Amino acid sequence: MCSDNSKSSAWSEKELRLVNHVEVFQNKPTILKKVEQRLITLQKALAQEVNLISANLPSGIDLVKNQIARGENHNGFPYLSLDYPQNFSKKEMLTMRTLFWWGHYLGFSFILKGEKLSIYLERLIENCHKKSYKNIYVSIAPDPWEWEIIDENFVLASQLETEGLQKIVCSLGYLKIIRVFSVKSQKFKTLDWSEAGVQFWKDLAPLLK
Repeated sequence: MCSDNSKSSAWSEKELRLVNHVEVFQNKPTILKKVEQRLITLQKALAQEVNLISANLPSGIDLVKNQIARGENHNGFPYLSLDYPQNFSKKEMLTMRTLFWWGHYLGFSFILKGEKLSIYLERLIENCHKKSYKNIYVSIAPDPWEWEIIDENFVLASQLETEGLQKIVCSLGYLKIIRVFSVKSQKFKTLDWSEAGVQFWKDLAPLLK
């Protein structure tokens, strides 16, 4: 008769400690609801800023529609994201995506793809050494939906030479730039999400004009 008490199936002390730890799951709904409310507030604040330069933004960008998506498993962790403003079509992709990724960070990003990609890239090259771009990362991952901030996926914009940046973006066929606020940092506790998101928009929107 088979037994479930073999060495391979025996409970470790760590596993037993985690199985008995219920606080995270008890508080998870409240935490995610708070995240959702902050994203809603952020969207309203962004709408005011976006409308100020709406005439200069690329055609096709939707300044009304916004979407909050919720998932339980991006590399093992829950997340909520807001896409606003946005333009998703067969040939074009332009969105400001705000991502709260449990255990990782709050991130503000632009994801750009389509006919104007070379223009976006040219403007990034012109601006990437400015002070406001100091903590901006550029994706170098083959998949634009990879979000882990590791050397294989991202590099600081200020550390890229023009030729290297051009080669990377052209080979990928998209441009993703992101600013993150780690949930482990002291700053995260008091961070004003709307203020930080609007500031990201102000810093990066010139790429789109």
